[in-house]
Amino acid sequence: MNARWNWNLGLLAVAAVVAVSIGAAIQAEDSPTAKADASKKGRLVVHEWGTFTSLQGDDGRELAGVNIDDEPVPKFVHNLNPYLLNQPLLTDRHWMYRQKGAPRNHPQITMRLETPVIYFYPPEGQTTPLDVNVDVRFRGGWLTEFYPKAKADAPGLGKNTFDFGKLTPQSVGSLTWNDLKVGTNPNADAPAIPQTDEHVWLAPRKVDAASVTTPEGESERYLFYRGVGNLRAPLRVVRGKDRNDLKLYSNFDAAIAADEQLKIGKLWLADIRESGTRFRAYGSVDVTADPFTEVGQLDGDLSNAEHGLDNLKRQMHAALVAAGLFEKEATAMLSTWDRAYFQSPGLRLFFVVPREWTDHVLPLSLSEPADVERVMMARIELITDDQKALLAEMAKTAPSNGKWLEGIKPGDAAKRFYAGRANFGDLGVAIPADYQTYLDLGRFRNALVVAEERRRPNENLTKFINTYGLQPFRASSRPATNVAAQE
Repeated sequence: MNARWNWNLGLLAVAAVVAVSIGAAIQAEDSPTAKADASKKGRLVVHEWGTFTSLQGDDGRELAGVNIDDEPVPKFVHNLNPYLLNQPLLTDRHWMYRQKGAPRNHPQITMRLETPVIYFYPPEGQTTPLDVNVDVRFRGGWLTEFYPKAKADAPGLGKNTFDFGKLTPQSVGSLTWNDLKVGTNPNADAPAIPQTDEHVWLAPRKVDAASVTTPEGESERYLFYRGVGNLRAPLRVVRGKDRNDLKLYSNFDAAIAADEQLKIGKLWLADIRESGTRFRAYGSVDVTADPFTEVGQLDGDLSNAEHGLDNLKRQMHAALVAAGLFEKEATAMLSTWDRAYFQSPGLRLFFVVPREWTDHVLPLSLSEPADVERVMMARIELITDDQKALLAEMAKTAPSNGKWLEGIKPGDAAKRFYAGRANFGDLGVAIPADYQTYLDLGRFRNALVVAEERRRPNENLTKFINTYGLQPFRASSRPATNVAAQE
């Protein structure tokens, strides 16, 4: 096993200590009457959080191929089609199998809608469950994973099948939960709530919200859903000749009126490495509907930046609470990021998305009058100089033939390997140099390799893609366009 993976194990241990210390500090600030305060107005209170994730090149264009499933949810979660998300690490065997279940025109996925959850707080004094209908739509995307059971709709969806075709900015997916029983006893140990040991699922349960139950008897502390989209992030980040010069442009399009101006309250540029986390926090940015006017400029020099994952988490937690979440909700949201974004190396721009953009792209409606807070975070993955160097190294390295994969013994270590987990264990084989370089690219390695081959055609990259089954990520290079233009 190559020693370059060893740092992941140490980082896991450090992250676990940080998570405990930060969680303890945040929980101490929680109000014991959060639920009562939420419902004292005598009406239903609904809170939602989630994330919009995208990958941008130096020119600010979204790169396709972010449809990887490195944060799998429990098996009981409903899924329209398991082939929409690929394993982080593929082989020819996986690719051939996938071709049997998916059409040839692979979806053009430029955005992940990751782990939105909706909490309910009944009015004070409510002693019986409320009957509530909930409807959510995704303009420019499909809502593909959800729990409890909902009525799903998307082009190509049939009975027990989802024969997906092209995903475009005109695509619209939706979920409807009818006749939900919103209870008043949020007992996570209730028999109707399914058991799991997945952290990404358990963390959102640690709140004071009421339970929800469907007519079919599925119950949970929240409504959960995920999706994939062909649209742009709210901001376009363009790198100047000086790599530390980051220019911001608005992608709000029809989400706001031509003469309207919205404010992004705070932004963080975080560089997460094996040596630790460095980040800078920036003040507010005013955005408009004009995509051609520069709305901000960030100094991306992190040489004298703030340090520490715990410090970054504290600042984000405060911003999430200021935006409308309860203390425990903000803690739960950040806790779900522990692996994919707080342990995986990369350069990321974070910011709380203005409510107007969320309501436009992801309309939500309820059958009951309610006070609704929707707090979504945008996460834009930027390409680092280290990743560029790794891609250049792959381009000049003779590709391996893939036969070494046959030596991986079946078992838990192999499952963790193909799932892209940090702790790979002893695979019993030596990882070739080109594949180790590929692994070092991080979470969106597949999209990066395919995009590099498209920009700079290279025989070694092409052979690597064909050998290791990265063909599903060879989507067209057409960028996502205005979501609302064709409505």
